[in-house]
Amino acid sequence: MSSKRRKILTADSSHKGGSDSGITRLSDLPVEPLTHVASYLAPPSRALFDVALNFDAKPSSADSSGSSAIAGNDWDALDFGDIEKDLAAQLTDDDISGVLVCIDAVNNLKKLSLTNCINITGVGLEPLRSSIIIEQIDLSLVGYHESPELDPEPPLSCTEVLPILVSIIERGYFALKHLHFPWSWRQDERNIEYPWDSEFHNFLLQYNDALLHNEDVSCLRCDRNLPRGRRGWMVTSHYTPLAYGSQSFTCCKCMNHYCTKCPDEEAEDNERLISSSPCRKCKRIYCLNCQEMETCESCSQNCSVDCGDFKQCYHCQEKICYSCVSEENCHGSPANSVTCITCYRCRGRTFQEIKEELGDDNMSWKIRTRFILSGLGD
Repeated sequence: MSSKRRKILTADSSHKGGSDSGITRLSDLPVEPLTHVASYLAPPSRALFDVALNFDAKPSSADSSGSSAIAGNDWDALDFGDIEKDLAAQLTDDDISGVLVCIDAVNNLKKLSLTNCINITGVGLEPLRSSIIIEQIDLSLVGYHESPELDPEPPLSCTEVLPILVSIIERGYFALKHLHFPWSWRQDERNIEYPWDSEFHNFLLQYNDALLHNEDVSCLRCDRNLPRGRRGWMVTSHYTPLAYGSQSFTCCKCMNHYCTKCPDEEAEDNERLISSSPCRKCKRIYCLNCQEMETCESCSQNCSVDCGDFKQCYHCQEKICYSCVSEENCHGSPANSVTCITCYRCRGRTFQEIKEELGDDNMSWKIRTRFILSGLGD
């Protein structure tokens, strides 16, 4: 056999994991090239890569120092929205748990967002149990400015998650400043005969009480103590379905605290620095330093500018949110124009006709005002 042929066979055997190389899997490679490859990955992918290498490694060749080098040590924040949506949607509780163990989340992680992790029950959050440094946990499963109304409903379970959260807040002092819950949990309460006895509602009360006794908090603008008035930190009234389960006086982005009375000094209309109600679309509460807000002139609900596709009604010239745009235009309106629900219901109809159709409970203040001012209402 020629020397050239022997060289080809030798190279081929080494690629196939022959005995000359001793490399049969990725975990057999030196740490340095693996660390270099991992440096090009998004943080969640880097941690998942580390977890996969440890799973693939032989027990005798596991190297804890190599593991920390690959995953890295800068783990203040972990957002699964930084990886491809399809990949995040396939992650299991074992994957989430593996990542949290890999980065030593209980001692390192301050912010966690489970963006697009729609395939988990929450048992994978167990490594966070009793964390004293975690500051924010976003369980909504969606990113900023995305609707949390998911269909089908994800399997994220109160039964699995709430005991872990309780372990974080029951130790006396804790660092947790903000929790954002799945919309399905906040809506499920409306379908329970006695919602105040539910597991989720009882946790809201426990978390609210823990925040009240954790440390003194004041408004960053006026320095008054929070929470103010009769409201607690958590919205626990079922009569405010949009806000139920949300955390008041706290911006979901910067986690700064503001009272709902302080105006934004730079705003022309003295708009409040933080709203008492969430954005109508993404169901989050923002401060004006982080997000510009608009108020729909039809339903009076807030909507962030990045969430809302605001239109102008052709008839009343008012700015309206996507929810208040009528599916049909009034007769004679231009083809590409927009009609608000109020104008569509009111034009050419009597107050009594609308009242019979909607009933007193569904009669909006705007419809009543319009007819009262015209002298046709009661």
